[in-house]
Amino acid sequence: MRGPTPAHAPGRVSRELFHAHDLLPEYLGVAGRNLAARAAHGEILLLLDDDAYPLPGAIEAATRAFEQDSRIAVIGGLVRDVDSDGHVVDVHSVGSFDWFLRAGQRGEPPPTGFPAFFFPESASFVRRDRFLAEPFFGGGPELDLATRLIARGWDVRYLPTAVFDHCKVKPTGERLRLRLHRRIRNQIWYFWLHFPPPLAAIRIPAYLAFDFVECAYRGQIPVWRDAIVDAWSARRTVQDARAPLPRAVLRRAEMNRGRMHLRLLAGKLFEKLGDR
Repeated sequence: MRGPTPAHAPGRVSRELFHAHDLLPEYLGVAGRNLAARAAHGEILLLLDDDAYPLPGAIEAATRAFEQDSRIAVIGGLVRDVDSDGHVVDVHSVGSFDWFLRAGQRGEPPPTGFPAFFFPESASFVRRDRFLAEPFFGGGPELDLATRLIARGWDVRYLPTAVFDHCKVKPTGERLRLRLHRRIRNQIWYFWLHFPPPLAAIRIPAYLAFDFVECAYRGQIPVWRDAIVDAWSARRTVQDARAPLPRAVLRRAEMNRGRMHLRLLAGKLFEKLGDR
């Protein structure tokens, strides 16, 4: 929970701003957000990174959506990537937050937004009581938290009328390797924790194939291998959280995420061929 808190924020949205150095002796990743949520007040929390901020009207749009549907636990906003000069460089391209969060849904959103299978943790709103009951778990936690909330009868929505600007910086070097490693490892854990064994045995190899293509494209195949080894060797750190969900819940939680990844691969391939 970091970043600027607008002065026009409605009273229901927590206005407290907690930085990691105010609460923690050291950087703890998403665990820091859990601690900040406990220290904050208000019914709805605004989740930000220090390189993202909501545009005027974003908080009001999300607040109205929460008021219209009491089942909504999380609302993700539209993320506009901007450069260091504040110029918008990406909003709707293949692979963008908007592209993934729409999950193939087109047109104007309903007042409460589109159903979603995840949310951008740096540009979102969450009911504080739901967050405290289902805190972040592990790295890349948006998908995992969304699935757990949906399994308990809550809803996760994407509201494009709640707009955020985000300073886009492409990761390189060790930062890129760490991001890929954590994403691959945690994706394996996600399927193992929430999916029945026969279904997990199908989905894990499918997503590993997708990640292999990306790692090969980026020249990071050793990262792919090491992340798989790490997921297996450290599996005991998450095994107590394993609770496979009914297929009906997984269909809502996943929506068409697998097809979106296939479309992403195809889109990036055509983009690469077009550059030649």
